[in-house]
Amino acid sequence: KSIGFFLSMPLGEIQTRNAIRQIVKDGKVLFVPRVGLDFEKCDMDLVRCDTTAASDASNTDDGADCELFYDSWPRNKWGIPEPPVATSSNGVAQPGDIDLLLVPGLAFDTHGHRLGQGKGYYDRFIAKMRDGGDDEDGANDGRSERKPILVGVCLEEQFLDEVPHGIDLGDSSDGSGGIIPVSDHDYIMDMVLTPSRTLTVPTHK
Repeated sequence: KSIGFFLSMPLGEIQTRNAIRQIVKDGKVLFVPRVGLDFEKCDMDLVRCDTTAASDASNTDDGADCELFYDSWPRNKWGIPEPPVATSSNGVAQPGDIDLLLVPGLAFDTHGHRLGQGKGYYDRFIAKMRDGGDDEDGANDGRSERKPILVGVCLEEQFLDEVPHGIDLGDSSDGSGGIIPVSDHDYIMDMVLTPSRTLTVPTHK
């Protein structure tokens, strides 16, 4: 019923505009990221969107060409639209608010490992949504039965079946398999989607 979804950068990652239009048309509750309040903190919130007007437009015959609710929003330093502070103060996601979280990345592999931008925005946010952080013993096994379900979304060339020639991804000998190395604070995806495939990741032990 509720979905957290990123708004795409102008270049370099899968474009989410049509998917967001469909989410709005289907009447789902939508949350989108806001990171621009303090870039130095590398912290991120997801903010609930008012998509009422956008839903009306999406149901018209020419909905594919119409503006979406975020087109007039200010853009952060990466060129990504972000919810204005004045319209988002009461809609910041809390644990349990988001059923499904779609996550971008530079690369994903067949074990659901994700290579991010290196700032930890999504790992910190997921930690806040799931248990508010680490387990009691300080460890994080990368998976949880709690919401949200994590779905990595990427272009075909960002999905790694094998290490690309000449690329050093570091030491992946962490016992969990996969090409992309993971640390204790990294969350493993439940699914990975590309334009041509849907991968369901086996439960991580």
